[in-house]
Amino acid sequence: MSWESLEAVAAVVAAGAAVFAIWLQNKSFKANLTADLAIKLDDRFSSAEVKESRSRAARALKAHIAEKEAEDAFDFFETIGLFVRRKALDEEIVHSLFFHWINLYWTAGKDHIRRRQRETKNLWRDFESLYKKVLEIEREENPNSPDITLSLFPDKLAQYLDEEIELANPSDSQTSADRR
Repeated sequence: MSWESLEAVAAVVAAGAAVFAIWLQNKSFKANLTADLAIKLDDRFSSAEVKESRSRAARALKAHIAEKEAEDAFDFFETIGLFVRRKALDEEIVHSLFFHWINLYWTAGKDHIRRRQRETKNLWRDFESLYKKVLEIEREENPNSPDITLSLFPDKLAQYLDEEIELANPSDSQTSADRR
């Protein structure tokens, strides 16, 4: 093998190593961005302002009165669904952080959502898709989870809504919703 051939092989190997290093760096960068976005969304969801909104939403959904109050919660999950669809967020991370609430608000609000979708077909489609994705993850990870069939247990649904309602009036002791 000639000296020029060895140089050419070395150049190809170096180029391949550089491409691989860039790929790894890009993957790491995307993972960091995803984690940062997830943390920011979790912080936002736990903020006093959003907790107050969630409380109003839960009250409306539980009473089936002024369910429009729940639309901010639906919009929040629509945004997360959009991020998942666009691959800016990993659905497993979303499941870990938000499954309980996605499941709760979808289950409690699906009749209102369906009525509104008759007027605006694509309204909350990413929320619906997100709900289906995280529900499937829950089924795979915990097939005996009672939350999979939440709609079949109105008392459990009411309990979860009550926990959300309490967000606006936190007691001195930490509620179970705050521990989730």
